[in-house]
Amino acid sequence: MWISGRPGVSMSRIAIVFCSLSFIFLIWSYGIPHYSASSRYPGPGEKVVDPEEYTPGQFFARTTTTTESSFGAATGIPKPRPETSGEEDPEILEPTPTPVVIPPAVPSTKSCLTAKGADDIMVVLKTSATEIYDKLPEHLLTLFQCTPHYAIFSDLDGVVAGHKVYDALENITAETRAKNKEFQYYDKIQEYGAEGQQLADLKGEGTKNLDKWKFLPMVYRAYRMQPYAKFFVFIEADTSLSWTNLLQWTTRLDSRIPIYAGAPSNIGSIRFAQRGGGLLISNAAAKLYATAYDQKYVGKWENRTATECCGDVMVAIALAEAHVEFYSAFPLLQGETPATLDWTKRHWCAPVVSWHHMSPNEIDILWNFQQAWTKKNGWQTPYLIKNAFSEFVSPRLSPSRSNWDNLSQDHKITRPADDEALGEGTAWYKLSDADKNSTLSFDYCKATCASYADCLQWRYKTGECALSKVIKLGRRVTGENAESKSGWFVERIEKLTRSWEPCEEPSWSFNQ
Repeated sequence: MWISGRPGVSMSRIAIVFCSLSFIFLIWSYGIPHYSASSRYPGPGEKVVDPEEYTPGQFFARTTTTTESSFGAATGIPKPRPETSGEEDPEILEPTPTPVVIPPAVPSTKSCLTAKGADDIMVVLKTSATEIYDKLPEHLLTLFQCTPHYAIFSDLDGVVAGHKVYDALENITAETRAKNKEFQYYDKIQEYGAEGQQLADLKGEGTKNLDKWKFLPMVYRAYRMQPYAKFFVFIEADTSLSWTNLLQWTTRLDSRIPIYAGAPSNIGSIRFAQRGGGLLISNAAAKLYATAYDQKYVGKWENRTATECCGDVMVAIALAEAHVEFYSAFPLLQGETPATLDWTKRHWCAPVVSWHHMSPNEIDILWNFQQAWTKKNGWQTPYLIKNAFSEFVSPRLSPSRSNWDNLSQDHKITRPADDEALGEGTAWYKLSDADKNSTLSFDYCKATCASYADCLQWRYKTGECALSKVIKLGRRVTGENAESKSGWFVERIEKLTRSWEPCEEPSWSFNQ
């Protein structure tokens, strides 16, 4: 039978063509996976995120739950099971397909949000409502643009520029609040906050005394917020954190080991991580701490806090009772600024992860330096203390600088004000003529420094000459100290720092 008068087209041939097309359609629809960023199947324990609703850097905007395949298995923590109505979990037949990514024609700098290890870190900043508008904005503009997981704790619950701020003190027991007078200031902060008053007017010792009560609840709540983070880093509002160096450091550590580390300090027999340099706590340590907290906080630790000077000391006490040992992370985590740090051979080849006592301006300057560093060197090359020296200190050293205190202090010579004290039998009498003359002028002080082979810098003010064999930058001084004048032997310093080279490998080590 012929159709449409065209030879060669029969019903059987039409059937064959139709079947072939149907088979191709089925293969295309079900046999070949299609990939797109918006239509990818969610993996186990993963919640689909609407790209339009996700705000990078905002803690609660990130809805993806870390799966066992990333670091849940590595830490030994079981994968969370979704709540069900009694039915068995659906069987996952095939792994989630990986999207096809076409590389850009021109390589681009890797985002700080997606750099290796970024998703494993929880950064926690502690501040006060009385200073939050002075110190928090700089972190929102810099560090928190790069941290997928972070939280801000204060003594007043609220929102700052769209960022949630948690009240670390809201669960302190009523009995403790009644017994400790500093909580009168806490109540005043709540009152001012409710009335929209100027919280900065409450600055003072009373509000500072509240600070120690924030630490233990803050560490506990941070772990409960992000229990699958590999590491928790706790900083102050005046701490500058190097994001690239922190990531490179923590990727070298094992979060399954209980680690509590920081810049070491001592009060009596208690060795602890000084808060300003930052506290690093591993997942294993945080888990042990949370278990002990549930058992001991209300009955023991909260009362102990009242008797201790500081919150960072209480953290050390609590972690010790949770069987977590302290590790010194100096100089990676340290409590100085580029102006006050001792620039020595001991530090020269170590990466620097934190600085303390930093103004918002200084935090911004360091952040811009770090951004330029990663753009030039990538995210796998740390900047070392020697690089910070070349950037922030070396260009500012000179033979003479007025209105400046370079913190020379190894050998201080002070001319007695009382002429009778200049006589025999006094400490002044035992000094050499050169040392005595050093108190007469800046040039005499410089000459005395030159007479010592290891003297690198000096500072003079009327009747006083201070010498140092350690390099320090110092700061401009005003008021009654404005007469201070400082100098450095630049050639000696250049020769000394050259002898500390080369740095074959960055020194990431820390110890107990």
